[in-house]
Amino acid sequence: MQREDQLTMETKLEQIAAKARCEPKLRFTSLAHHISRDRVWRSLSQIPKSSAAGVDGQTVEAAKKSFDVWIEPMLQSIHREGYRAPDIRRVYIPKPGKTEKRLLGVPTVADRALQRSTAEVLSAIYERDFLPCSFGGRPKLSAHHALATLNEAIAGGKMGWMLEADLKNFFGSLNHD
Repeated sequence: MQREDQLTMETKLEQIAAKARCEPKLRFTSLAHHISRDRVWRSLSQIPKSSAAGVDGQTVEAAKKSFDVWIEPMLQSIHREGYRAPDIRRVYIPKPGKTEKRLLGVPTVADRALQRSTAEVLSAIYERDFLPCSFGGRPKLSAHHALATLNEAIAGGKMGWMLEADLKNFFGSLNHD
């Protein structure tokens, strides 16, 4: 049997996932200690080098070089529940085949690494709760998987009806105050 301090990050997440499966009524009260230096580094390493910089102008390469400078203050603020995400850089990108543009928010590279780390920890717990027809934001699933599944269902005659809705500028029309 391994001691707790000898467990790998993956093993610890597997234990969390197993506990969530075996005890569905269990409520996890603190997961911040699973967001570690190693996990954030691994998440940072998964961000493509060509990714856009956030409001701080820091590229992926620069974030990797300065990792030792920013990681400890970030982790300390997370563990004391005082982390505030940096501002999001606003970029307007063209909509294909249209003259209007779509707003895109670009977080800082460091914040993206933290978001990925947090999503990894939360996925270990909540992945089992998703339905097979749910694809958005799940590990190893994409819109392409959703379309392939939909195509199979349509081709297999398993569809009684289908509904499509397109909400024009839904988030842009909300009062953000």
